[in-house]
Amino acid sequence: MKILVIVPILPRSGKGKLRSSDSAKRYVRPDTQVDSINIEYGPASIESVYDDTMAAPFVVRKAEWAEKNGYDAVVVSCMMDPGVKAAREAVDIPVIGPREACLNIASILGSNPKTILPRGIPVLQMHDDPEKTYQALKKAAEKAIQEGAEALVMGCTALSGIAERLNKELSVPVLENQGTALKVAEMLVDLKVTHSKLTYPKPSEKKRILPG
Repeated sequence: MKILVIVPILPRSGKGKLRSSDSAKRYVRPDTQVDSINIEYGPASIESVYDDTMAAPFVVRKAEWAEKNGYDAVVVSCMMDPGVKAAREAVDIPVIGPREACLNIASILGSNPKTILPRGIPVLQMHDDPEKTYQALKKAAEKAIQEGAEALVMGCTALSGIAERLNKELSVPVLENQGTALKVAEMLVDLKVTHSKLTYPKPSEKKRILPG
């Protein structure tokens, strides 16, 4: 099985090149190959509807490329799920957005699931001081629990890898967003099902021009 993770932001340096996603190996089976690629046009991070809209058409392009190049599923690595519904119209393989996947799985694990973010820390600064980010995230988690959340979801894929520590320190389950999306993608491929073409019909044929 081959899954492509589309990172819907510009690469930190150089062009967006296809690469093996080593961080994904802890979530999928040994026989599942996971590659990742950034988009070449769009925002440096996604923190608004404006960023989401800028990224979406290039996410769709990468999803179309993935299907043509033998990938069995696509995961879009952003909790705003940019371009996910449009990509489902464009391709026949499963396209998974981590927000949708996590909130659905979280609803099985506990009532009133909520997403959490380290308030006051922009996406591009989340890795500058990991402990500061963690403590801000834990504070947000504790507040959500006090307000009635019984399951939590990491609110940004830049936070991947932190849920395991939170699960040891909190009284409710915390879902790893990208890991959950990868497992859902893997499951759908195993089950040999994909999204409904009644819900996501193929776009009509017409002239469309994008840069690149």
